Amino acid sequence: MTIYTRYMIGKFMRPFGFGLGLFAVLIFLGDTFDKMNPIMRSHAPLTTILECLWLGVPYWAVRVIPMATLLATLVAVGGFVQSGEWLASQACGIKTKTFWLPVLGCSLAVSVLAFAAQETVMPAAWARSRRLWREKVHPEWEWTKYQNVALLGGPDQFVQARQFLPKDGKLERPILEIMGATGVDRQLDAKLAFWDGERGRWVFHDGVERRFTGDGVVETPFTTTVSELDAPPLDLVPRATSPDELTMREALAYSRRVGRFGGSPREYEVAAMAKVAYPFTNLIICALGIPIAMRLRKSSRVVSFCAALALSFVFLWMMEIGRTLGVSGQVPPLVSAWLANAGFGALAFVLIRRWDL
Repeated sequence: MTIYTRYMIGKFMRPFGFGLGLFAVLIFLGDTFDKMNPIMRSHAPLTTILECLWLGVPYWAVRVIPMATLLATLVAVGGFVQSGEWLASQACGIKTKTFWLPVLGCSLAVSVLAFAAQETVMPAAWARSRRLWREKVHPEWEWTKYQNVALLGGPDQFVQARQFLPKDGKLERPILEIMGATGVDRQLDAKLAFWDGERGRWVFHDGVERRFTGDGVVETPFTTTVSELDAPPLDLVPRATSPDELTMREALAYSRRVGRFGGSPREYEVAAMAKVAYPFTNLIICALGIPIAMRLRKSSRVVSFCAALALSFVFLWMMEIGRTLGVSGQVPPLVSAWLANAGFGALAFVLIRRWDL
């Protein structure tokens, strides 16, 4: 690594760290203030509330990395040109391509690290944060009765019930289906089911067990039976699993699971593809920021900050349009995830080619 490369890395990383911290804190504070009313009425301990909020920091940090990357590019490149160092480097025989390659290298490294964080720390922390919010800080489930619900109890367990009362741990007119390789293997059809905390199972009352075999259906009545369903009432509360709580592999597996039970898997297929596309937004937005920084070289850092905000929001808006098109089925998931990157990448290529390199 040359002295020049180390120097440019330093010029990039300092504003990147500043921008990452600033943008993450601003969005985190905005989200916290938005939740302030439920927080003030919550009976959860202060430590639980702080843990819930703190675990959301990795999520917001990963979300704002493209903004920080663009700000770092504008500040590093703009400052290098504005100070006259660019002319000095050219006088020393350093080509313009060599001048911006270290910045692109930094953005590529940031993309790889963002992808790693997105597949390790972020989903686990965000899932834990959302779980604390739903169960401890703002537990709306305590006062809710769910009518005519279809619930996922496990990888191969599907539950239907006329009424579900999570607080009481009660299912009225439940039907539990145990899935096999070719369809439903076994079914429990009962009047009531109650959660037994000691057994860690749902106990079904007054029903019939059906086994589906190649020779037909075998029915066995029962008064009480301990089922294979071991999901606690809170885990059965019907709520959509957020793709942000899943890794790419988990999102793909969940999409297949949703499709298997008759739902639309498109949201999770698009999310899985976006988990690859989003981190590499940093590389695209850095390439786009280089020619913009060359044109803003006489502007102040405040202008660079505002430009980074504006362009980042336009980029995120385009990504949301692509996601919507993918979820609605108008374009394939892969195309929807990479739509914004492809469009802004083409724009960056044109702008860089038009610059005198």
